[in-house]
Amino acid sequence: MPTFSFSHTLLLVSAFALASCQSGADTPVATDLNSTNPAVAEQARKVQELSTQIERQKAVIETEKAKLTAIEQQLEGSRQNLEGIKKEVQATP
Repeated sequence: MPTFSFSHTLLLVSAFALASCQSGADTPVATDLNSTNPAVAEQARKVQELSTQIERQKAVIETEKAKLTAIEQQLEGSRQNLEGIKKEVQATP
């Protein structure tokens, strides 16, 4: 089904884009994770965890948007098919 593979493609592209953005943004956090100060290390862990959750949620949202678009396209196609069938029925005596 082409729309399903489209949503998978979009998910992969989104994941790669988010991963590339995330790696640059978390570089200072990665350094802080190894801090000798326990409070700094713990807070860096929380920052990293929340950043990861946000990126995962963004990927889910993009996937759901792609699914919605696919369903909307299917609906439009079904409406057009319905109109075609109705016209065919009217034209057939």
